[in-house]
Amino acid sequence: MKILFVFYDNESDINTPPLGSLYVAAYLKKNGYHNIVYYNQDVYRYPESHLTEYLDRNHFDVIGIGFVAGYFQHSKIKSLCDAIHASKDKPFIVLGGHGPSPVAEFSMKAYGADAVVMGEGEMPFMNLIKALEADRPLAEVKGIAYRDGDQFHVNEREQPIKDLDSIPMPYVEPLPIEYYVNKKFLQMKPTDRLFFMITSRGCNYRCNFCQRLEKGMRFRSIESVIDEIKKYQRDYRISYFVFWDELFMATEKRVLEFSEAVLKEGIKLNFWCTGRLNIVNERILYFLKRAGCKYIDYGIEQFDNHALEAMEKKLTEDQIVRGIEMTQAQNIFVAFNIIFGNVGDTRESLRKSIDLLRRYNDFGQLRVIRPVTPYPGSPLYETALERGLLNGPEDFYEKHKNLELITCNFTDIPDDEFYRLMMEANQKIIDDYYEQMKQQTIERFRKTYFELDFSFRGARH
Repeated sequence: MKILFVFYDNESDINTPPLGSLYVAAYLKKNGYHNIVYYNQDVYRYPESHLTEYLDRNHFDVIGIGFVAGYFQHSKIKSLCDAIHASKDKPFIVLGGHGPSPVAEFSMKAYGADAVVMGEGEMPFMNLIKALEADRPLAEVKGIAYRDGDQFHVNEREQPIKDLDSIPMPYVEPLPIEYYVNKKFLQMKPTDRLFFMITSRGCNYRCNFCQRLEKGMRFRSIESVIDEIKKYQRDYRISYFVFWDELFMATEKRVLEFSEAVLKEGIKLNFWCTGRLNIVNERILYFLKRAGCKYIDYGIEQFDNHALEAMEKKLTEDQIVRGIEMTQAQNIFVAFNIIFGNVGDTRESLRKSIDLLRRYNDFGQLRVIRPVTPYPGSPLYETALERGLLNGPEDFYEKHKNLELITCNFTDIPDDEFYRLMMEANQKIIDDYYEQMKQQTIERFRKTYFELDFSFRGARH
C-alpha cells in the first residue's frame, strides 16, 4: 500500500505542523507500513492543479487529508478533492479530523470522499488500510464511515487508545522541517526555533462551543514528553515549544510534574501553553515561569457570570481577574480569547468583556472579539438545530462564510445592532493596540538617541 498524506495550505502567515496526520503516519509506520509520502501544499503553496499533475505522475493507493471545521477548510478541502478526482489515477480518498468526524455522511457527499475516519485516527485508519489491502468488507472496520456506490454507511466508533505512550512520536522526519521551525510565534526571539507538541488528548470540560473528537482526557507520561522535547532539541535545535494540548493546565499535579522534570533535566526552553483560570494558582505559575513559560492561552470567552454559566464554562468573574493578575505578576503573557453571541450573551456582557480586555491587555498580540460559531459536533450546534437556527451541516456551511460574521445569533440583539456593537468594541481594542505599539517604538528611539541604548536595531529589523 502506497499512502499519501496531503497537508493543505491555509493561506495564512503560519501553517502549523499537521500533528494529527503525523501521528497517524507514525502509527502506520510502527505497524509495518513504510511507503508513506507527504504532499506539502502548506509549505510550497502549490495550486490545486499541481496535485492533479502530481497524482498523474505518481501512483498512490490511498490519500488522507485531515482538517478542522470552518468555512475556509470546507472550501479548500472541496477544491482539493476536486483536484484528486480530476487525476487519471485517483486514489481512495480518506478524510479525518474535527471537520468531517461529526458529519461523516455529509462530508463524503460534499467532498466526494470514499471514507471518513471518525474521532482519534490512528487505529481506525490503520484498520481501514488493512481492510483495503486484504479486500475485506469495510463494514468490519470500527471508527469509519464509507461509501458503497450510492450508499453511505457509518460504522460503530472505535475506542480511543488508552495508553498514549504506545503511540509513537509524530513522524516528522520526511517534513521540510526548516519551514516549520523558522516560523515566529508569540513572544519568540528572532533566533528561536519553534515546534509544536501535545502532551495530552481531550479535555474534561464541556464548554458549549467546543467540539471534542473523544470524551474524557488522557495523558502521556512525563517521561515520554521529556524524551520528545530532547529529541527535537537534539535533532532540530528547538528552543521554543507550543504545547498544543486542548488543555495543558489540567491539574496542579500534572503541571508541577512537568515543570519539575524540565528543571531536573536542566532543559532550557521557552513555551506557550493552554490553561484554565479556575485551576491556576501562584504555585503553578511559579514553576511554569521557572520551566520557561512565556504565554498562557486561558480561553476567557466572556467576562460575565451569567454568560459563563450559560456556556458551561465552569468559570467566574472573580476567578478570571485573580488568574490574570497572578499570571501577569509573573511576567507571563495572557491570551485574551473573547467570543460574543453565545447563549446568555447580552449588551452588558459585551461591555464587561471589553472593559476586562482593555484593563488587562498586555499587548502580547492583537486580540479582537469574534462571534461564536456553532461548529458541527459541539453542544452549541445541537442547540442551533433545536432552535431552528440551522437544519444540518449543509445549512451550516451555507451560513458560515467568515470568522468575523454571525453564523447563528443566539442573543436577542438584532443582527445589524450586533455588528455595530462588534465594530465599536473592536475599534477600541485595535486603537489601543496600535497606540501601544506606536508609543513603544517612539520610546525605543528616545532611549537610543538620549540614553545611548545600543540594543535597538531599528524599526525595520
